Amino acid sequence: MRFRSAGTAAGTASAPRAAEAGEKRKATLRVLYVIGYPQRMAGAPRSLLELVSHLPSHVEPHVLVMGEGPVAEAFRQAGLPVTVISPEGALGRHGGALFRTSLLQRLRIAAGELLPITRRVRWLLREQRIGLVHVNEPRAALLTMPAARLAGVPVVAHLRGEMPLGRAGRFLYEAGAERIITVSDGVRDTLSPGGRRKAVTVYNGTRVPPTGAPPPAWPAGMRARGRLVVCCFASVAPFKGHHHLIRAVAELNRRGWRDRVVFLAVGDFPEGSGEYHAWLWELCREQGVDNLTFAGWQADPFPFYQLADVTVLPSVSHERLQLPGGTVQVRGTEGFPRTHLEAMALGIPVVGTRIAGVPEQVVDGRTGLLVPPSDPAALADALERLLASEPLRRTLGNAARERALERFSTAAYVAGVCREYDRIVGR
Repeated sequence: MRFRSAGTAAGTASAPRAAEAGEKRKATLRVLYVIGYPQRMAGAPRSLLELVSHLPSHVEPHVLVMGEGPVAEAFRQAGLPVTVISPEGALGRHGGALFRTSLLQRLRIAAGELLPITRRVRWLLREQRIGLVHVNEPRAALLTMPAARLAGVPVVAHLRGEMPLGRAGRFLYEAGAERIITVSDGVRDTLSPGGRRKAVTVYNGTRVPPTGAPPPAWPAGMRARGRLVVCCFASVAPFKGHHHLIRAVAELNRRGWRDRVVFLAVGDFPEGSGEYHAWLWELCREQGVDNLTFAGWQADPFPFYQLADVTVLPSVSHERLQLPGGTVQVRGTEGFPRTHLEAMALGIPVVGTRIAGVPEQVVDGRTGLLVPPSDPAALADALERLLASEPLRRTLGNAARERALERFSTAAYVAGVCREYDRIVGR
């Protein structure tokens, strides 16, 4: 490993003084942060940006993004050095397509597509004098671990959600990492016994953002007319559970809430889920749900947080979903949802599901409410309990804010990650 020294002794007479100064000043550690999904600033890259923007002075970041797009641009706008490598062919496709190919096809892809990327990443490690590689998700790990191995640079793998890889991918991921940082104990439990021995949990952090743009006019007008606002911040993907939210809204409407509350689903519509999206529109029509609006992707979601009386995230880990085109096996990758952290830091009560690291975030009945996944009736009950009681919303929201500031601060997040850096490089 190569490090750029923060200071050198000037002659033998000053060596004791230099040694004393060296104890107070850490050598510079250059870290390459690798992001495998370039197309949207979702929770994982936003959490990484929170980390990289608050590193101590002795850690110098360089960001590698596997493709041009909004993620690379967001890190550039934050003033960070960014390199983009755009995989082509099979490696340029997302959604686990690589692991649905045959072994022979994978070998061909490795020879024809992974080898050029490995050469470029290895050159970048040398050119930037990188001492540590930090991969932000399994895709980034599988694209860069070979180069790091060849260059003799240790890898920290940040697992931000339930392990999405099959047996072969899991083996490569766990074997190639010097250390695995998991965002929750629930995520850590999805590793193999060998992977868990390498793993340590460091909770993501968040901070209360400064007041930005004003809230959108339409929902703000609804709130001004006395309606409550419930927001769901999530990509419209099957594992996020919007279909359960629609059914819960329909149940609440049957109980007399239709003209008293509006629901906003704030999030993008990922490619590859078109059949699911079409089914959601049909489900709204069948259930008579006309007070749920899909607001789409919002680069700045905080104006919507300003409107929310309650936030909800009905995610699932595993589910069998029957769509018009056939059965879909839903496998979630939830970890430590950033939307819960942001809502808690803003004093908004949350409703979540008991999966992954959510119970480590939300103390049921004290800082929010938790329900079983895939249970629209329980989801409706929890939402109604909060909607019917302003004092309960205020009590849970205040407790949530205190918990977020005490347990899930940015400072604790950064310190926890940097502590693992120091252990790996032997400080």
